[in-house]
Amino acid sequence: MIKAIYSINGTVTSEYNAIKIADDYKKKPDIVWIDIHLGNHELTHDEITLLSDSFKFHEMSIEDCLFPQYYPKMEEFENYVFGAIHGIQLKPNYFQEFENSVYELNFFVGKGFIVTVHTEELFFLETLFERAKARPRIEMKSLENALYNIFNKVVSSYEFTLEKIDDKMEKLEDDVLEDPETENMEEILNIKKVIFSMRKIAESQQASYVYFTRANNNLIAREYLVYFRDIHTQCARMNQAIAMRNQMIVGLIEVYMSSVTVKLTKVMKFLTVIATFLMPVLVVSGYYGMNVDFPEGRIGSLPLALSMMAVFIIPMLIYFKKKKWF
Repeated sequence: MIKAIYSINGTVTSEYNAIKIADDYKKKPDIVWIDIHLGNHELTHDEITLLSDSFKFHEMSIEDCLFPQYYPKMEEFENYVFGAIHGIQLKPNYFQEFENSVYELNFFVGKGFIVTVHTEELFFLETLFERAKARPRIEMKSLENALYNIFNKVVSSYEFTLEKIDDKMEKLEDDVLEDPETENMEEILNIKKVIFSMRKIAESQQASYVYFTRANNNLIAREYLVYFRDIHTQCARMNQAIAMRNQMIVGLIEVYMSSVTVKLTKVMKFLTVIATFLMPVLVVSGYYGMNVDFPEGRIGSLPLALSMMAVFIIPMLIYFKKKKWF
């Protein structure tokens, strides 16, 4: 699926046909943003013709859009820059299957144009596109403004995911301190996997944005460089935040292990108290069990045995109570 929005002599138009977009591009629009959603992981013939003939994109760049890169990428060509960045669009059960929530966004940026290509439906791009249609003078006033909005949403997706992780960790910490269960450890390990996956894709993202912070690049006007430096700073801050969450999850594992140890200690303490109470009973009953012929024997031996048990147990009960062992 392809859609485009562009401005020609101040008139903003949205279009959903690749052939019509190619014809309008010949009119030299002031700015154009084309978004291509590869629903079946393939480009149509008209889309390939648009990218290769109208925009003169290299075939290797077009091929990179069809296959996942897994790592950020930035390549500079004669008339455009091609890049691949990664963001997070959370899906159900993302703590168990976080890899499915990571998306790749490929983009081509040149003088007056942005082309974004992705294999998944990205809702934030839909939102930006609708905003551009509703407020073109604000959202499409410059290439830098449109590109900044896209980058900002991608980087912000990490922050939203970290908020979800914080909420989950806070709840887990309360559960672990109250009553640690095996399920808690499984959830902690799932969060650890999420943090590891985030760290793997986020650490290398900064290099992708460095190009747009350089004063000598031919695409970004000098007055807009501060916006892309802000993107780079956000990305660096996210990396620090992810590293901090990694330390926090290690601490949560230690809290879980400590809580399990405390719980086990309480159980062992309880069993020890019970065993200590039963020790006099076992000794006395064992002795009289060998020497008393009951009920045909001496009936008086039973009260004596019970009295001896009470003599041992009651002081122990009072002592344990004073020590607050139960």
